[in-house]
Amino acid sequence: MLIHLRQVYYRLYATDGAIKSFNPIYSNNPFISGILPKSLTPPHTALSLKKYLCKIEGLEGSNASVFESLSSDVAIADSTRLKLRGHFDLGASSREPIALVVGVSGLKRQSDVSRAELELIKNPDLHETRYIYYRVYGEEGEVNSKAAFNESDTSLGRIDTLSIAPPCTVASLKSRIVKVEGIEDQDIQLFEDTHGEILMNDADRAPFFAETFPGCIEDYPLAVVYGPKTPSSTSTMTKAIRAKYSFRPADGNAGWHAHSVGEILHTDGVRTTSSYTYSQGNQIGSTGYMAVNSAGREACK
Repeated sequence: MLIHLRQVYYRLYATDGAIKSFNPIYSNNPFISGILPKSLTPPHTALSLKKYLCKIEGLEGSNASVFESLSSDVAIADSTRLKLRGHFDLGASSREPIALVVGVSGLKRQSDVSRAELELIKNPDLHETRYIYYRVYGEEGEVNSKAAFNESDTSLGRIDTLSIAPPCTVASLKSRIVKVEGIEDQDIQLFEDTHGEILMNDADRAPFFAETFPGCIEDYPLAVVYGPKTPSSTSTMTKAIRAKYSFRPADGNAGWHAHSVGEILHTDGVRTTSSYTYSQGNQIGSTGYMAVNSAGREACK
């Protein structure tokens, strides 16, 4: 009895975004490809799938991960047996492909598998393109986005949700924006809107495939704020505080923030005591918070 082996669809990603396939099957989408299950070494596990995909795509597989779908939060364990034959199993549709994610270091590609030159067809089942919109800010205000699409509003950028590598987290989103904007050497903060009151945490889930999500509407974009890298980490500075008065520290108090009325900073909520020197030369211990301003600078508040 002849068993029909349907194609297993997949997409490739580095941690900072989608990768074009060496073996595209559609003329209108170079990111989607497919294999037949018979090509995999038995038994069909996540590891055998990963090894074969890395081979035909010229990728380094030592740090690669396989995800059941683009919306998966957790990679499949290498030893997991995969169901790849049925029409409701993994990778059964180009709209619900398996995802192979490799580290950025795995992008030196050289495939040793040649594929016959075939006339590609158009994918009749393309996703409607959905975007995440964001504005880009430096320390002194808005700056031009490299993903701008409106000549009259050049700080507004957008990226395709399908260009973001699984898992669907804020960290994945930030990695993609950093790559697109070319700001790898900067400290990045991502806010849910341009008011800057809600700082997004790297570990939080980002529901790109839900009906609505932060940044899905052009008029309500995310805010990307970047500045020079600092030695200290700001990942725990997630609680928003608003300044009730303006303050400019006296000379010699570089460890304290200058701020204006209504300015929003972010803190970990832990009260701390730090020395402060007044203009008369008197030094006392003042209680406050370590906080991060919109430029990414951490100091006492």
